[in-house]
Amino acid sequence: MPRHRLSLVVLVSLVALSACDTEAPPPPAGTATYQGVDVEAEGDAALTVEADGLLVSGLGGTREGGFAVGGTPDRVDVEIDPLPIPAGARFGVEVRDGDDVVASLYNEGVGEGRVELRFDFPDLLGVTAATVRYRFQGQLVFEARVGFEAGRARGQRRETSAGTGEGDTGSTHVIRDRGRYIVVSDSDGDGGRRASACAGFLMTPPPPFDVELEAPICADWVEVEPVLTAQVPRGVVAVRGRGVGSFWVRELAAE
Repeated sequence: MPRHRLSLVVLVSLVALSACDTEAPPPPAGTATYQGVDVEAEGDAALTVEADGLLVSGLGGTREGGFAVGGTPDRVDVEIDPLPIPAGARFGVEVRDGDDVVASLYNEGVGEGRVELRFDFPDLLGVTAATVRYRFQGQLVFEARVGFEAGRARGQRRETSAGTGEGDTGSTHVIRDRGRYIVVSDSDGDGGRRASACAGFLMTPPPPFDVELEAPICADWVEVEPVLTAQVPRGVVAVRGRGVGSFWVRELAAE
């Protein structure tokens, strides 16, 4: 074989070996384990675990889904890359007992860079109202008891506003306390799009509390706690989105 042809064969072989040695990203999966927490894809979502994060994809347009955390933990903390929510899209968390949602909090895009935080605790559980709290750097800056919006009836679901805000969504949390679920939206104020000089959400409380304020409230943590005396059944925690395209989970903890 001529020397130049031999050199060409060797070169092609080396290129092929180099390509084989290059690690391709793992294919999307229906189940995964990230930072020791087992998760399962829901709806239209696909999960891809990489070295620095869990990618949840497949949620563009009207597609909806996310992942459920294995078991029925007392607390789940999910930190994501700052996520803008387009108008008509949503991102948040819910707790389910079988097919029944027992607690939920979603950030819904309403346009012009704003989101409305909408929660639900079904009245089938005897929930008559909810306490909404805004915190900034751990300090309580707003607290009010909010009644459910008109039109709620037994067996009918209608989410209620916890206020509107400007700023990127950063994390979501579920905390079980005294037999009830507290749901949280966290702006992770050290990153993402900030509202004015506020390192977090620039929040306007829901009516009628909005008319009592001279200016919006800067908050990096919005929590909603149901007002009820009975204990809520333990449920599965699911993080879900619609129309957000994809989102990266950087920190995930369940206990």
